[in-house]
Amino acid sequence: MLLKVVLIFGMFLLYSPPASASTEDELNQKKAQLEQQLDKYKTLSDKKSKEAQSLLNQINHLESDISTAQKKVEETQGKIGETQNTISDLSAQVDKKTKELAVQKDRLDKAIVEIYRYSSRSDIETIFAGSSLADAVNQVKYIEAVETQVKSLYEEVQKNKQELEKEKSDQEAQKAQLAQLKQDQESYKKNIEYQKNQKGDLLNMTVSQKASYEQKAQDLQKEVTRISSEIYAERQKRLSGGKEVLGGGGSGYPYSSIDEPDAWGFLTRECTSYAAWYLNAVEGKSFYNTRPGQGSAWNWPALAHDQGFTVSGNPQVGAAISWEAGGLTSAWGHVAIVEAVNSDGTIDVSEYNWIKYSYSYRKNVTPSDYGSYSYIY
Repeated sequence: MLLKVVLIFGMFLLYSPPASASTEDELNQKKAQLEQQLDKYKTLSDKKSKEAQSLLNQINHLESDISTAQKKVEETQGKIGETQNTISDLSAQVDKKTKELAVQKDRLDKAIVEIYRYSSRSDIETIFAGSSLADAVNQVKYIEAVETQVKSLYEEVQKNKQELEKEKSDQEAQKAQLAQLKQDQESYKKNIEYQKNQKGDLLNMTVSQKASYEQKAQDLQKEVTRISSEIYAERQKRLSGGKEVLGGGGSGYPYSSIDEPDAWGFLTRECTSYAAWYLNAVEGKSFYNTRPGQGSAWNWPALAHDQGFTVSGNPQVGAAISWEAGGLTSAWGHVAIVEAVNSDGTIDVSEYNWIKYSYSYRKNVTPSDYGSYSYIY
């Protein structure tokens, strides 16, 4: 907020409305100063527009990063759930195997007791304890077989238990790693959202600054237009006793941007673009810039000769009138459209950029007041 206040305050320090001026030279000087400031604020506005677009692109990129991070968090959460289910399954298997081991161990213990009981007797006792020698031998073999089987089963169960415990431990470690990964991703996501909010604040400030520059440019443009009218009035007092009448109104000219290439090779909102539009769109003639880079108003007679147009000193309604460079027009001359030829030798013209970047309609114009001229039709 402080930055905006300082910025706006600074703008008012840079520009203050011009005091009343009584001479054309003073008005031209004021106009030139205002146009310089106007160009400055347009440049600043364009710069802020580019900054705003850059910030918007960055915010859109961060939005994508946040979406990607959210998906990763959700995937990790799913993996954590899967790992937890695996651990639960493994725990159940370990419990089952442990119970089976307990049963098998009980059998083993009983078998060991029997083995010990039989092995503690002498061979003679074993033989006489049986109904026959064959029975005794079978009993010993049976005990030995049980001993071998139980021992093998015991070793297998112990091995399986160790493997299950290891796998369970590995799964627990994986679960911990996944949980840490989820935490890291959540932190990354929050950081991206923080950056997005920061850039959003910068974007809002940039857009606000751009709007301030644009508003200042609009105010300056209005002041330039006002001073242009005063210059025109002073010029008419000096030239012809103020017989000219300056008007406005609508033209149908379609371009709103300034100094962009138009359809005929001229720059929009300049006098040449308006005249070319009028000849082509209103009168249905084909007139364009045959000499790129040399299409200034003073050079229109050459462009006309290139395209077979008549260049004359006699006025005609619908003709373009081209004034020489310098004099009382500009360093590039001036071109307008003849709307009427009056009985007193004056003409009425429609034009652009007599008042900066604006349409105007002037009545009772004496062409020679502004230097040498030619009609093109």
